[in-house]
Amino acid sequence: MAAATHTDIPPECIYKQGEDWMLVSPVPESLQADAAAYSVAQRATLNRIVGLPEVREKVLGNRLRPDRICIALVKGEVAGLISYRMDGEGSVWPDASRYRKHFGAVGGTARYLLTEATLRRGRADELYLEGFKVDPKARGRGIGTALLHWLGDEVVRRGKRAWRTEASITADAAMRVYQGVGAKAIKTVSLGPLGPLFDRHKFVVLRWEAPTAGEDKSAAG
Repeated sequence: MAAATHTDIPPECIYKQGEDWMLVSPVPESLQADAAAYSVAQRATLNRIVGLPEVREKVLGNRLRPDRICIALVKGEVAGLISYRMDGEGSVWPDASRYRKHFGAVGGTARYLLTEATLRRGRADELYLEGFKVDPKARGRGIGTALLHWLGDEVVRRGKRAWRTEASITADAAMRVYQGVGAKAIKTVSLGPLGPLFDRHKFVVLRWEAPTAGEDKSAAG
């Protein structure tokens, strides 16, 4: 993956900068292919439906809505992201013809419909956090917290009330980051026999609410 220099990125696309990193959204055209490939590679829930990362990239790659994703660049390379669904549509969306071309008419249609079922979630008054990742080598810089603040700003910009996501009950580090910005665990869900399909048997649903008028935004996350 080619490194992007700061001069390649329009100033209006830079959400936040650190010493050797920046958050970029909306994703400029020069970075959209890399951002889409990175995003698709993180979607472990599609392992059972689409296949390994290289297959997911071939079937889903370059299908990016650049305004629904924020990427983290560390020393010019993509090293993290956060993305969301709004009104049932996410940052990367499937194309039925690609599925049929790769898997055949019957298998491709079945896999496409299963993918649609996993991607089109969310509520009308919320953003659904669909992808959140910071590479291990990029951690310790506050990038994860900054990405969640971007998502909170998107809630307000989009006129929504909250964002919602799910985390494995064993994901202690992620839970600390979520709760650190004010997200609250609202319930625990067991998937039972469907657990292997989604690579998790039990998860926690978390919700962050936008501050109401008069509240201190920093206190709410």
